[in-house]
Amino acid sequence: MNDLEQLVAQVLDKLRQREQQSYDCTYEQTATVPSAQLFLDNANVTVENVSIELITSLYRLDFSNPWVAWLLQGIDYQVHLQLVINELAINFVPRKMLLDWPIQIVTTHQQPLNALHGHQLSRVALAALPDQTILVVTPQQRLTAEATDVLAVKQMKLQMRTDEDCIWQK
Repeated sequence: MNDLEQLVAQVLDKLRQREQQSYDCTYEQTATVPSAQLFLDNANVTVENVSIELITSLYRLDFSNPWVAWLLQGIDYQVHLQLVINELAINFVPRKMLLDWPIQIVTTHQQPLNALHGHQLSRVALAALPDQTILVVTPQQRLTAEATDVLAVKQMKLQMRTDEDCIWQK
């Protein structure tokens, strides 16, 4: 029984260590993807320089793209994935991806991109978001008066979409 307890302790130590470790890499279309082994060693992975092409391929689940397969494997390993894009690419990120995907997208200035469900966006909903968030909204969504105050206090920006889709989905 002592060997089993020791093994369980080692596994728990490895899991605690993994939770504290992060890995950063830079996306290059022609570069070899990093090893899947890093998902076992790191609970947080940040991919810098993410292109519109990669966002599109990821959204379409294009398994022929090795970076897409690698990122989806990270999701399978329950890794917290953060994709860093430039601010000009915001309109190319599908709103559904911001709502439903288990990844975080941030700008090069570390501003998180978020979207919220519902037609009325309340103070509570905005207060739960990080400061300096860029909130992607549609014309059908309305902010309450209190939510507008939170928007200013937390230095958030609204990014209006004409509809649910992004530029390339039209």
